[in-house]
Amino acid sequence: MRGLRHPNIVHMLDSFETDKEVVVVTDYAEGELFQILEDDGKLPEEQVQAIAAQLVSALYYLHSHRILHRDMKPQNILLAKGGGIKLCDFGFARAMSTNTMVLTSIKGTPLYMSPELVEERPYDHTADLWSVGCILYELAVGTPPFYTTSIFQLVSLILKDPVRWPPTISPCFKNFLQGLLTKDPRQRLSWPDLLHHPFIAGRVTILTESAGPDLGTPFTSRLPPELQVLKDQQAHRLAPKGNRSRILRQACKRMAEEAKQKKHQNTGPALEQEDRTSKVASGTASLPRLKATPQEPSLLTGVLGSEMKSGWAEWRAGEAPPAPWENWITQDCERAFPELRPEVVGQQSLDAVDLENEEPDNDDDEWRHLLETTEPVPVQLKAPLALLCNPDFCQRIQSQLHEAGGQILKGVLEGASHILPVLRVLSSLLSSCGDSVPLYSFCREAGLPRLLLSLLRHSQESSSLQQQCWYGTFLRDLMAVIQAYFACTFNLERSQTGDSLQVFQEAANLFLELLGKLLAQPDDSEQTLRRDSLMCFTVLCEAMDRNSWTISRAFYSSLMTTQRAVLDGLLHGLTVPQLPFHSPPGAPEVSQPLREQSEDLPGAMSSALAALCAAPVGLPGCWEAKEQISRHLANQLTEDSNQLRSSLISGLQHPILCLHLLKVLYSCCHVSVPLCRLLGQEPLALESLWKLVQGKVKVVDWEESAEVTLYLLSLLVLHLQDLPSGMEKLGSEVATVFTHSHVVSLVSAAACLLGQLGQQGVTFDLQPVEWIAAATHALSAPAEVRLTPPGGCGFYDGLLILLLQLLTQQGKGNPIRVVASSEMWTVLWHRFSMVLRLPEEASVQEEEQSLSSPQSPEPDWTLISPQGMAALLSLAMATFTQEPQLCLSHLSQRGSILMSTLKHLLSPSFLHQLTQAPQGPEFLPVVVLSVCQLLCFPFALDVDADLLEGVLADLTDSEVTAHLLQVCRHHLPLTQAELPISLLTRLALSEPLSLNQFVSTVAASPTTTISFLSAALLGDQPLLTSDLLSLLAHTARVLSPSHLSFIQELLAGPDESYRTLRSLLGHPENSVRARTYGLLGHLLQHSGDLRGALQSQLGLLKLLLLGLGDQDPAVRRAASFAVGNAAYQAGPLGPALAAAVPGMTQLLGDPQAGIRRNAASALGNLGPEGLGDELLQCQVPQRLLEVACGDPQPNVKEAALVALRSLRQEPCIHQVLVSLGASEKLALLSLGNQLLPHSSPRPASAKHCRKLIHLLRPTHNT
Repeated sequence: MRGLRHPNIVHMLDSFETDKEVVVVTDYAEGELFQILEDDGKLPEEQVQAIAAQLVSALYYLHSHRILHRDMKPQNILLAKGGGIKLCDFGFARAMSTNTMVLTSIKGTPLYMSPELVEERPYDHTADLWSVGCILYELAVGTPPFYTTSIFQLVSLILKDPVRWPPTISPCFKNFLQGLLTKDPRQRLSWPDLLHHPFIAGRVTILTESAGPDLGTPFTSRLPPELQVLKDQQAHRLAPKGNRSRILRQACKRMAEEAKQKKHQNTGPALEQEDRTSKVASGTASLPRLKATPQEPSLLTGVLGSEMKSGWAEWRAGEAPPAPWENWITQDCERAFPELRPEVVGQQSLDAVDLENEEPDNDDDEWRHLLETTEPVPVQLKAPLALLCNPDFCQRIQSQLHEAGGQILKGVLEGASHILPVLRVLSSLLSSCGDSVPLYSFCREAGLPRLLLSLLRHSQESSSLQQQCWYGTFLRDLMAVIQAYFACTFNLERSQTGDSLQVFQEAANLFLELLGKLLAQPDDSEQTLRRDSLMCFTVLCEAMDRNSWTISRAFYSSLMTTQRAVLDGLLHGLTVPQLPFHSPPGAPEVSQPLREQSEDLPGAMSSALAALCAAPVGLPGCWEAKEQISRHLANQLTEDSNQLRSSLISGLQHPILCLHLLKVLYSCCHVSVPLCRLLGQEPLALESLWKLVQGKVKVVDWEESAEVTLYLLSLLVLHLQDLPSGMEKLGSEVATVFTHSHVVSLVSAAACLLGQLGQQGVTFDLQPVEWIAAATHALSAPAEVRLTPPGGCGFYDGLLILLLQLLTQQGKGNPIRVVASSEMWTVLWHRFSMVLRLPEEASVQEEEQSLSSPQSPEPDWTLISPQGMAALLSLAMATFTQEPQLCLSHLSQRGSILMSTLKHLLSPSFLHQLTQAPQGPEFLPVVVLSVCQLLCFPFALDVDADLLEGVLADLTDSEVTAHLLQVCRHHLPLTQAELPISLLTRLALSEPLSLNQFVSTVAASPTTTISFLSAALLGDQPLLTSDLLSLLAHTARVLSPSHLSFIQELLAGPDESYRTLRSLLGHPENSVRARTYGLLGHLLQHSGDLRGALQSQLGLLKLLLLGLGDQDPAVRRAASFAVGNAAYQAGPLGPALAAAVPGMTQLLGDPQAGIRRNAASALGNLGPEGLGDELLQCQVPQRLLEVACGDPQPNVKEAALVALRSLRQEPCIHQVLVSLGASEKLALLSLGNQLLPHSSPRPASAKHCRKLIHLLRPTHNT
């Protein structure tokens, strides 16, 4: 603390200790920011902006020193003189060493905790930035972004719920908060991008000072790739193994302990217990009691006594809890219906009251206090859960619903006064409790939702009830409870409890029946009920979208069959004349309240229709069923006589309906090309869409509306062969949105449309500095994916396709070099690796099992689809082709993001996931071939040997050789296997471990691998066949005979007819024949089975010998090598090799020295096989003696001398050599070797020459 010197951080002046305390002396402050919130409620955006800049400045200073605050909240922000703020209370702060990347200890205040904190996951400095977002939101809105009664519900809201944005907040401020309040910490707005956000750019004070020698990388700088890898590894290692937050475990533990103490405690008289409870909340209003009998204490007192006690204890000393929210539901009800107030109800006519069964007047007060208990007051965090677990409370709810519900259906006013508080308590409970198990248990015991839907059905059937003045209020509260029930998490398959899914489906079907009847009534009846029912229907659709495929499909399919009345009612409702799409010219102005009231119903209808059609992002289970509804709707929109199309088009300029109707049209155009054509020819529709892009239509949420509009226009361009009239003029407007918008989703949508327009030949002026900056921002800033782009694309696909167009277009200078040296290039691969969710390095065993059970997390296909991956790899190819050294720097850096990404794209686990993705099988070959092309760069360039060795080692360690073979075997057609096999062969020939991986992969699945290799060898791709033969020959040359059985099996074929070998020996390509003979030469060194096949298989030996006379020298050389190895220890094959003697003898005069050497060696091997007569007949001794004495190549001479030594063992050949004067001729050769200068090395043939002369002496004649 003493070393922190910043104008926005409280300065520690001194510290000392007394006997009982540690005293810290700091700067004097005028007050707390929290006091302003209590007094004023919220602040103007200009003041929030100034506070935001100061908070960011303070945090930048702390984070640049690797210090985390960990307890950011309004109470820890002090007011300084002059209006500035100072950050204080570093009790939870933590300075992190250079080796510490993430923390796991839980610190901070729950309302301001980030998702990773409440989930107990490792966190870093971005947790402080989340807290800043919460504080600024509270300053602008008046409440924290996530605020509720229960700690369970609070955790659920922080983890799952989106932030609700008030309409008064500016787009720039909203985008700033969206970045800070991004739930994924990896995508959260952070340093250094945070400083450049338009909301605070230029307002932040940055203090620069020399860093200490051991400070390490500050949090304010982007981590280098190697440190990012280390950080990810630490986070993975420290991630919790359990699946429940420690915060929730502690809350449950406390509740259990309190319940246990209460069970074993003698409660004593009711008055004493009430007295103890009231002491807990001293300083506040006394806690009222629920109705109690003399034998039974108050229910609320018993349930909530310990709740209030522990709730107060949780607040830190000296820190006042926030004031409870006003009970606005009750107050609204009393203002609307004063006759329902308790003091007025007692004055009603006695005819409407059952005096005999009347309960005491304080019953309504009890329910009102229960409602207050379940309101979001932080002091009572566990109250809802405590009520749910109390059987008496559950029984009370059920009996009240039965009794008051029966009175309501009879039109009794007293029933309404009793049931309304119950409904509001239920609505609050269902909305606030996040633990699905006790919540569903409570609902089941209380008879929910059966009782609620029964009340709704009977109330619709009772005409007398509908005449009551309180009927609307009752239905509004009833629908609110039903809506809250449908939104509960136990209705989802992943959170189901017992038979909750079955109950949910039955309730949904019953609700659809009631809604269908309601929508079929006359248009001017029950508008409020229709609106509330449609809002409930929208929530029901959202719950169905998040459910399993079977449940959602059954629900949406029923809307086309048994529940068709709902769909027909919605479509009819959107075509009635009184809908406020446009006011006719000259119509009188309607007051604002009346206008809003008249727009409620069409707004609810359009919202319900959008929920029915729109495909939710990342939830493909319901897409197919929703597409059926969209197709049905599109068919109606294309009918000439149908008024629906004109109604929807007219509503595109309506401020409230616009967004919903855009989603409906977008969903319908997805499945209907005819509708796209009609919209492309509709001037009013195109004009409305263009005005929306230009911001000339005032709508509630322009950003999202413009995003849907851009995607809808992209869809029209995609489906239509000709651009709609005037569309080419829109290019500059869209380009402006792309380069100037700070909303990432809007930038992405604009890029998608620009890419489509570019493919249609539309030109737009974009300078590299502009589009590189826009792309960098879009890739680095957090994004909210709200809509699935056209054609099943991912969120970033359009941006990647546009970047590829901009990089490869002609006449624009050299943008590739600018891109390669820009920040965008690094950000691009970081973003792609995050989308892929790259795992840690997997072990060999895990990778072997990954085909059957993928271990790595599935990529986020909503962000980048297989098509987008192909575009990104094409982008990399274009860049590396022009800047190859950039490729080398990435691939040679071990652990680089690019190298890790490319290796992961070849892994069996990823390829399995890619085959399951939409359009995955179509783009899989493109992805694989692009990766192979990129990995081939180091082998195609003049690379330093050490650098190339490092690349080979990296690829070998990741088992890329095995992955390439698996790719070809399982995923690629044979016509596209050439490049992967070529890369595989290069790796295996260069690295022994890679060769072992190849053989091990074959041994793991011999049948399928041999089948693939056989098909490849017999195919019509000479390069593929040649590479495989080289790979097999290298395997036979290097490895032991025990590893070569699969090659023998491959050549023999399943019927052992050697069809594969015969075909290869007769192949029209010289290179294929040459490598086949070479493979046979290596195999014949070890394989007795192959020698047996040459003897037993008719015509096979003849094909082998034909190579000796081939016109291609490479073939002759390989054939002579193969025959020579066949002759070595030929055994039973020896006599058959007599046919090889003439051809071999002729090859002694071949122009190629290697062929002459092989021929001489082969003839020498034939000598011991009893072929003396054939050798003499072809004058082999004479020819070999001539070669030994006169060949200009020393290695050929040596081979001839060794052959003569072998043949001399035959007596007849020995005699011929003596008769030829071989000793004299060889003596002259030996003399010539002796006359060589002493400095010249003696040829290896000299030793063989002396030995042969010695053997030809007469003494050795015998």
